[in-house]
Amino acid sequence: MKFPFGSTVALIALVSAAPLQTSALPEGDATAGRLIARRFADAIVAVKGTAIMRITVDDRVLPPTEQKFDVNGTVITPIGLTVTSLNAIDPRALYETNRAQMHPTGQAISLGKTEFKAIKLWLSDGTEIPVKIVWKDVDQDLVFLLPEGPGRGGRTFSYVDLNDAPEAARLLGDYFQLSRAADVLQRVVLVRSAAITGIVERPRRRLLVSTDVFADTVGCPVFDSQGKVLGINLRLMENGLPKASVLLPAADVAAAVAQNAPQG
Repeated sequence: MKFPFGSTVALIALVSAAPLQTSALPEGDATAGRLIARRFADAIVAVKGTAIMRITVDDRVLPPTEQKFDVNGTVITPIGLTVTSLNAIDPRALYETNRAQMHPTGQAISLGKTEFKAIKLWLSDGTEIPVKIVWKDVDQDLVFLLPEGPGRGGRTFSYVDLNDAPEAARLLGDYFQLSRAADVLQRVVLVRSAAITGIVERPRRRLLVSTDVFADTVGCPVFDSQGKVLGINLRLMENGLPKASVLLPAADVAAAVAQNAPQG
């Protein structure tokens, strides 16, 4: 039985960044977290589809391998442009990591370009909307998806405004990570208290967040207590492989949107 994200059985969960902590948040912080969850819940969506890999061993082309994905994403414009982690939907990095184990006999293995099919957004009311990939960047672990077809219509989407960002990130400041649980938990909205534990300046500015151990936070935003978005949680990539979880500042994501994505 499927439940729409916004059904009465779906509760908002407010949890601490520390999994073993049992004490409640101060009431002021808890109130801020609840308000952020209510304001931006509909902007956190599911991105579902299938990735197809074509592998060649020596001169022999293997049957295509299909891998389904189901990850969180964040709507970032009124027309439904959505951002998520490219690594989360593209299994290429996993195949690259396991290349030696796949065929340890020294055979030449090549990976074709990843193909995608039947990608859809699942909105908070249970609506499914087909989307297409409009831009991707392996180095920044970014992929932008845009609704298409009849499902898009004249719909105006709830979204997170990347230009409404705080002036600066504060180490150990009070922040909130918004995401959604898996299907088996009815995609309830999750909001966790978070802290910036480190700031990497080179070669690009990246923020380290205390909630990076949670898989559901990939592709999701972090906010300050005023509801200003600090950035999107993605992967730090090195030579096409994920090395760590990082927060890509909102300004960097907004710049990529301005340069590479449809504006209207």
